[in-house]
Amino acid sequence: MTASIESGAKPKHEFLLLHVRYLGAHKQFVDDGASRSETLADLKPRVLEFFKLTETHGKTYTFYHDKIALPDLSVTVGTIAAGDGELKLKLVEQYEQG
Repeated sequence: MTASIESGAKPKHEFLLLHVRYLGAHKQFVDDGASRSETLADLKPRVLEFFKLTETHGKTYTFYHDKIALPDLSVTVGTIAAGDGELKLKLVEQYEQG
């Protein structure tokens, strides 16, 4: 007899628990079913909207993981998390002179 998967169940190897912390906010962005195939480019607008932030000429936001900047937005959250089921990122505001 084979066990059936509930229609609402998410395969653990395809999803992870994602936390994004922004120092200017009291609450963290949390997605308990983030797709491992989601890129940082796809994630960034969701996070900026959650924190009610906008990028302008001269002010940008960069993701960090373990104190390392993640400037390549084409990388997936699954790649950053490696085999872990949870990923914690920080969103850092940066100013550019120009």
